[in-house]
Amino acid sequence: MTRAASDRPFGEIMSASPETVGLLMLRADHHAKRLDDQTQIAAVSAALADGAATARSVRRRFPELSPRDIARQLQVAVMASDDDPLVGSIWRFAEYRSKPSRIVLYTQGLAPLEQVLAGGLATRLLRGATAQDVFVAHELYHHAEATRPDVPIARRYQATLLQIGRWRWSTGISALSEIAAGSFAQTLLGLPCHPKLLDYVVWPAVAPEHDRL
Repeated sequence: MTRAASDRPFGEIMSASPETVGLLMLRADHHAKRLDDQTQIAAVSAALADGAATARSVRRRFPELSPRDIARQLQVAVMASDDDPLVGSIWRFAEYRSKPSRIVLYTQGLAPLEQVLAGGLATRLLRGATAQDVFVAHELYHHAEATRPDVPIARRYQATLLQIGRWRWSTGISALSEIAAGSFAQTLLGLPCHPKLLDYVVWPAVAPEHDRL
């Protein structure tokens, strides 16, 4: 998790659509700022659609299973780590690692989120899911994109870094993968909102850790 970049009031953010959340995520990406507004909107729409379609495909294959059980069926280990969740400016809840495929849950990263979510806010944002369910699902999308033949969503839209005549140096947009992973988790678990909103919920609890940098 990086700092949620928005000047919007908390209440407005909490009711934001996945499209709005996706655009906020995309516009916080340094390279994505090079895309024009129309392309940004198209890229967000494509990422949300890819995440949702991937989740529906997985759910058809595993109609009743939890994210952990799906991971087990896919031979993706889920493990907990007590490592410091703070790396640079990034607060980690979970991450996907390959070779071998595994999902790492950062217990110290999840703890403040789980504490903040205790009570009615969890119902509002997660319904019957848990924070761990959400992040296992999120990382399952990254497993899917790492193991399928399709061009990753992060590389389907390219930002031009430098152009000299006909020569162009471009880069993919990593935020699109995160937008898609959130859409995957939202669709797989039937969440009422894009789980990026969890960043806004937990930010006040972890901000002192960031402020020391």
